This record gives sequence, structure tokens and C-alpha cells, in this order.
Amino acid sequence: MFGLFCRPGLMIQFKSPFRTSSRSTVYWIVAVSFLVVIMYYCVFKHKDNTKELGFLENVKNFLLKTKQRDKQYLANEKSYLEEKAKNLKILCYAMTIMANIKTKAVAVNNTWGTRCTKLVFITPEPSSSLHTLQVDVQEGRSHLTDKTVKTLKVLYRTYKNDFDWFYKCDDDVFIVMENLRHLLAKHESRVPVYIGHQFRVRTKQGYLSGGAGYAINRRALEMINAEGFDVPGRCDVSGKDEDLDIGRCFAKIGVKIYSTVDTQGRQSFHPFGFQRAFYGHEGGEVYYVSRPYEMGPGCCSEFTVSYHYVTPEEMYLIEFLLYHTQIYGRHSTAKDKEIFTDKEAVIADKAPNEVLLTPRYIWHYLYRYSVFE
Repeated sequence: MFGLFCRPGLMIQFKSPFRTSSRSTVYWIVAVSFLVVIMYYCVFKHKDNTKELGFLENVKNFLLKTKQRDKQYLANEKSYLEEKAKNLKILCYAMTIMANIKTKAVAVNNTWGTRCTKLVFITPEPSSSLHTLQVDVQEGRSHLTDKTVKTLKVLYRTYKNDFDWFYKCDDDVFIVMENLRHLLAKHESRVPVYIGHQFRVRTKQGYLSGGAGYAINRRALEMINAEGFDVPGRCDVSGKDEDLDIGRCFAKIGVKIYSTVDTQGRQSFHPFGFQRAFYGHEGGEVYYVSRPYEMGPGCCSEFTVSYHYVTPEEMYLIEFLLYHTQIYGRHSTAKDKEIFTDKEAVIADKAPNEVLLTPRYIWHYLYRYSVFE
């Protein structure tokens, strides 16, 4: 027996784990072996993910390399945003709940939402402080697909001839609207376009993150209603995996996913937030991405469009840093006009980066992943 003395006269006793039956001994051996495997994967197999000094060195090298490029920006401010991009009519519809109206929704309305052609918040009830679009659906994650399907039906009936693009997002995302316009301007209106951050699992062409937001043009909106929702049994119209269900529906009606990766291979939509993109994703998250990612400055396009998981406080901070501070003499160059392409998105043949073998990763692998349809 082992004893732990807390004060004179008091002793708490417990049994030794080593004086057990043979069956318990086997359990202990299995448990210890499993922990050794976990430590191997976390410490040795994936040691590159924990090299903080190496990571900081990469950041330092990036900053030194860009100093020379910054010298080329010393000229008068000039905008290269094309006329087509300026004139695009974009309706932004943000999914929210009544409990978030005075916090998250208000922050969106006061910051990046002002740069949409029109911004509406999708709610079950009207609000006196915001422009809302009422959709008769029960609140909660279990009804997200139902909410999105009904929203797309209302948008089609009400706004199909008034806007070129329809951008869906959550109420905790920050959108750089100028960069979104620049990206969307690459695409023709006659071709149905479904564009955002591509996830690799569950469908052959993948599907787009609903949290970081995705855009569809007028032609895609028309097709998903006429050829998807209006055809009984073709598309799921209820459930909790809204982005997956919408992605499957677009795949069934032949609407392609288009790339949001810039010409240097950097992502412009960040569904897991900026810090995760910059410092590295968790295991379960990495398993979803459609192409290998790079930690550090190479993670993110300098013309980033979307950051997910932004608090209201952070939203105001980002707004201030992007739109109310300036670097004297710095401006875009003509080559930045070609930072995006109009290519379809593809899932990389190369497997995603090796991931930490964490309980969360195991959960995603066993219960969330399914084979291609």
C-alpha cells in the first residue's frame, strides 16, 4: 500500500496499480503501449510541426525577402480593381440566430457588410435594427440544411434578376470584399460557378466550407433551384451538414467547384481561422483540406478573401487595421491583377500533410469520413 500524508493523523490510501490480477496487467501493458505510440507520432513522427525555432526562422526569412519587394511599391496610390469587379452586384446573406443579432450580426453589419451591394441576415424572426430575411425554420444546427435550402429558394424568387452573385456565410466571418470582387470578376456569368474553400471528403469534387463562405452566380442559383430542389429526391433538403448537402446537390446537377487558390498556391479562404492557417491546423482539420498546406507566411494569399471564427471584437480590429491604417507609399502592382485564375478546383493527388495523431483526428477518421460517392 502507498500512503499520502496530508497532515498529522490523516492518511489517504490507495491500491498500487502493480498489485493487480493478470488481466489488469494486460490492460496496463496495452494502455502504456498505446501512449508510447501517441508520443512517437506527436514528438518524433511529426517533429516538424513542433519546431518553433524553425518556424520563426521561416517567418524572419519571409519578412527579409519582402523588404526588397516593398521598395517597388513606393509610388502614388493607384487602384487596379477592374471596372467589372467594381460593378459586380453581390448579395451577401449571413446565417445568424436571434441570440447573435446584437453581437455578431451587428459587428458584420458595421464592418465588412457595408461593402456588399446588399446585406441580409437570415433569421426566423424580423429585427428592427438589421435588414433581415425571414425563413420559417427552427433554429439550431440540426436544421442548417433546411434553412439554407429555403433561403436559396427565397433568393431565387425575390432577387434572381437583381444581383450577379450570392455570397453565403456565417455571422463569425470577416470578408475582404474588394478581394472577393477581384476573384469573382474572373468568371463569366453564363457558366454556373460555385466557389469557396474546397474540402476533399465525401464527394468526388469535394464541397465548400459553409463557415468561411461560398459564392454562387446567378446561373448556379437558377440551376440548384430548377434542377436540384424542384426535382423530388434529387437533393437533401434537411439535415445538419448544410455545406456538404449543398455541395452534393451542385455535384449532382453538374455545377463545378472553382479554385480560390492564388497563382502561388496560397489559400484565400480560411475556414479554420487565421491562427490555425498561419501556425498549423489540428489533425481532424487537415484531413478535410483538398491540398497540402504550408505553415507560416506561405499559408495565405496576400489577397485573402475570408477568415472564419472571428469574434465581434476581432471584427472591429480587423476593420480598423485594413481600412483605417496605411503604409505610406505602398500600393498594388499591375501583376496583382493576375493573382487569381478562372480554373476549376481539383483535389491534389498528393495526400494532405501528415497530421498529429490526436483523439480529435481519430474521431474524424472513424466517424466523419466516408468514401467517395
